[in-house]
Amino acid sequence: MKNQLSYLGYTGSIEISIEDGCMHGRILFIDDLITFECDSVAEITTAFTEAVDEYLAYCEQAGKPANKPYSGSFNVRVGPELHRAATKQAYQEDKSLNEFVRSAIENAIEQPKQLATIHHEVTVNHIVKHETQFEVPYSTEEKSSWQQISQVLQ
Repeated sequence: MKNQLSYLGYTGSIEISIEDGCMHGRILFIDDLITFECDSVAEITTAFTEAVDEYLAYCEQAGKPANKPYSGSFNVRVGPELHRAATKQAYQEDKSLNEFVRSAIENAIEQPKQLATIHHEVTVNHIVKHETQFEVPYSTEEKSSWQQISQVLQ
């Protein structure tokens, strides 16, 4: 997970510049380019919130609407076959294509969280019957210890 800041619905990145000895970032997911910087970790949150506040004040003063971080809609290009399959599945589930896609995205986002909380208890019982046969490759007049063991095991 990347280091991020959040304030008034805006998200900010955090980068470290070793060469310059400072921290910097920008407001993410908007069309305007708004950056901030500071000299220490303790100052990064303040620098970010000040950048957001200054951006909103500038937009109000200039009479232009501030970019919202997310509009709630976007275009997705999936190709004709996936489009057809999604439309058929949405129809079978009695949903609009938009509802189907939104549900699929929600499930994809929630799935890792759900997988982390599922615990399984499994008990496995095995009965193993193992037989071993072997031959002693030689014999002598006198019974060797191998022959004696072989006879005992049989």
